[in-house]
Amino acid sequence: MWVLETQLCDAVHDDLRRALTLVNGTPVYALSAEEWTAIEAVYRLYDDLGGQPDTALRPAALDAARPSLYEAYNQVQIGGRLADLRAHLLASTNSCPYCGFGEPKDLDHYLPRSVYGELAIYPNNLVPSCGPCNNAKRAVVPGIGPGPGLIHPYFQELPEADFLTAEITFEDGSLDVSFAIDYEPINPDLAAKLQFQLERLKLNQRYPAQINKFINEQCISILMLRELGAELVATWLRRNAVSLADSFHRNDWRVALMRALAEVPEFCANPAAYLGDYVRAA
Repeated sequence: MWVLETQLCDAVHDDLRRALTLVNGTPVYALSAEEWTAIEAVYRLYDDLGGQPDTALRPAALDAARPSLYEAYNQVQIGGRLADLRAHLLASTNSCPYCGFGEPKDLDHYLPRSVYGELAIYPNNLVPSCGPCNNAKRAVVPGIGPGPGLIHPYFQELPEADFLTAEITFEDGSLDVSFAIDYEPINPDLAAKLQFQLERLKLNQRYPAQINKFINEQCISILMLRELGAELVATWLRRNAVSLADSFHRNDWRVALMRALAEVPEFCANPAAYLGDYVRAA
């Protein structure tokens, strides 16, 4: 959840040529030497800026080419000349980095294609994402500086701190979990951006189904340990959080949930009373 490794961009020039050339060899748009130089400079600058918006990413040298560069993304769709690029990007992660659970079926332009046509097929500007996150983010002004926006999954460096928290309550016979960002251990600008991301993508409204599924998977192990006492249950929850952090991220929602449950004495002492329907299902 949150971040991904940057994409390999070695083939981006060949990909752009394929996008701008029909199968029969007819050019859709023939880039001049000056335009190629400008595009290469834009790609380098984008990486140097960590994907942050900047007017220099829209050089005047590409004004004539920009509409064709914008349309080049159409070839990234299924059946297009760059369908292999789409498949490669979607296969680079098992879950949407924005929410941490959705199946990545879409490619999100981190900097919007409508503004930055030059970056329409640049791999580091294409984020594998699930449909709900892609649709929710669509109108957001991105960036890694201060102000509202979603973090850049490829370029945002996250601190070695536990900043995702889960508040546990017990209502109407079931667990109620609410996630939030702890501002204390991290930079306040980053914290504000992460909290904005939680709210913009409506993650607290979307997590319950995932939490139900996840808790059901953990239920048998938790109930087996209850016979040995509350402290052992809490210890197992903490160790499970560490194991999950190795697989996902220390601030993945599953990790935050396990950490939070370990700090609820009533749950650890009598998990069956909290698990409710999960006990009956088990």
